[in-house]
Formats: sequence, structure tokens, C-alpha cells
Amino acid sequence: MPAISSRVRSVLFLFLFFLTPVSADTVSRDWLGGVPDEGFLAYEISRKGKPLGFQALTFSRSESGELIVDVHIEIDFKLGPIPLFRYLHDNREVWRDGILLSIKSKTYNNGEDVTVDLKLEDGRYVGSGSRFEDNLAAPLLSTSYFNPNFVRQSAFISTQDGRLLPTKIETIGVETLNINDALLQATRFRLSGKLRIDIWYSDAGRWVKTKFSRGGNTLVVKQTNPARIPPRKKWRHP
Repeated sequence: MPAISSRVRSVLFLFLFFLTPVSADTVSRDWLGGVPDEGFLAYEISRKGKPLGFQALTFSRSESGELIVDVHIEIDFKLGPIPLFRYLHDNREVWRDGILLSIKSKTYNNGEDVTVDLKLEDGRYVGSGSRFEDNLAAPLLSTSYFNPNFVRQSAFISTQDGRLLPTKIETIGVETLNINDALLQATRFRLSGKLRIDIWYSDAGRWVKTKFSRGGNTLVVKQTNPARIPPRKKWRHP
């Protein structure tokens, strides 16, 4: 067999390196990896660098030890003083050992009220939802995003209306983000299908950023200091 020159070996190495996709395994499989010790995560929602709203996740434990996740979202898109779009969302999820036990949410989606009230029974999610079709077989994760195993799924439960969201996930690669005035390495994933977003997770499993388009507008959701969002007493609810 003829010898391979060092130059050829170098070119071959680079070729194989760039053909090899970054795996979702760079992100922690610990379903609690993204839950902070302080029990609270805050995110700023922006368009073209201008704040439009915020998202907050509050984590607590039930008396029997289940993880309770409360999600609150507010978006106000205005043209000067004229309101163009308003979105308010409250969602409570209950989890045990990485398994979603229940979802109960209420959403005001720019004039439309939508709800979800589902719980896990005998391997299926049963109950009601504005677009629920009784086709949700466990295991499924929701679109609350905090669980890093989100990037290892092929379908999700919409926390907004209860429908099934079949999705394909592509790993884009590792990027450096500015999170809370500090540089952080995070892996970017692209979802296509019924759920179309780009989402970033740190190696530890923390959800740090999402980007998506709605009505021709690109919105960015990025982790921020909790002091930068309104205090809880000023939150508006659907």
C-alpha cells in the first residue's frame, strides 16, 4: 500500500472533521441540568435588539417531591403607542424523574383565548386542550424547553394548545453567546416541522436562547438577569 503523505493526511483529517456533525450528546442528559439552585430563570424577548417582553420559569417541589415548573410569558409589540400584538401565557407543569405528569395552561394570543389541561394516565395524556386530538402517547416532552433532553425528541406537546408537534432536529454546532454579560459556549439546534425554532443549550443542560419567526418578524428569547424583568407583582395574566 502506498504511503500517505502528511499533507494528504492533514487534508483528510479536516475533511472528516467538518463532515462529522456535533452530537446532541455534548449537552447534558440530566433532565435537571437546566434547573438552577435558586429555582428561577428569566429571559428577555426581543425583536431587532429591542425588548418586547419576557419569560420566567419558577421551579419548586410538591410535598411528595415532584418538580413543579411555572412558566409565565408576556409579549407586547407596539408601533409607537399603537398595540399590534399581545401575548400572555401561564403554564404549570408537574414532573417526576424526567417524566411529564401534567400540564395546565391558559394563553391570551392576540385576541384568542386558548387552554390546555392534560395529565398522564396509563401511558397517555388525557384531558382537554384547544387543539388537543387525544393522540399524545408518553413519553413526550413539552415546549417549556427547560429539560435538555428536548433536543433528543421527535415530537412535543404544545403547552399553548395541547396539540402534537412532530419535529426534526438538526445540530448546527457550538457557538459563543453573551449571556448575562459573560461569554458562554452553547450548542445550537435547528428544529423543523410543526415546531420551527433555533434553540441553544449549554453543556450543563441550561436552555439559554431561542430564535423563531412569526408573521415575518424574528424574535429572540435569551436568558437574562432576573433583575432585568418586571417584578412578579407587575405581571399580567391571561
